[in-house]
Amino acid sequence: MSSEARKPASPGVTVKIECMTCHTQREVELSSEQFQELSQSWKIQETCERCGSLADWTFAQAAIEETEQQDFWDWMAVTAEYFQPETAPQQDERRKEPRHEVRVPLRVSSESGEDEVTSNNISRSGFCFSSTRTYQVGQSICVTLALPGARDPVVRTGTIVRAGIGADGQPAYGVRLEM
Repeated sequence: MSSEARKPASPGVTVKIECMTCHTQREVELSSEQFQELSQSWKIQETCERCGSLADWTFAQAAIEETEQQDFWDWMAVTAEYFQPETAPQQDERRKEPRHEVRVPLRVSSESGEDEVTSNNISRSGFCFSSTRTYQVGQSICVTLALPGARDPVVRTGTIVRAGIGADGQPAYGVRLEM
């Protein structure tokens, strides 16, 4: 996506991005579609004046304090809710928080080891992921969200609260995050 093509057609969101080559940072306004692309692939292509060429950009690097880690997960869920298509299917009424189809790379750690996974969906209070590894309902886990451009990963603890088969045919697990 070039700078010239970045004229938001729908309500936009202002974000700070960083060139992945020279680490120059700047604020840009992205449309919901552009922000969704950046959130899903963790990069967009922009012209970098310092590099003098087209480069990959990601969310700007920033230190994340422990209190901000919880806020970041909430921010992701709220942002996903803002950009959720109006045609999204209704949620299961048992859930306290709406789930949003956001795919982010996560590292799930438990007493049995570590697993690199991608979320199927997220909410303020949890997320769902598929894995070839077996987890048990009630099992405690640690989840790490390592964002490209972030100096520190976001780390939260949670509990496996649901187990079943996902749409991809793999075992799928629902996690409630500790607040």
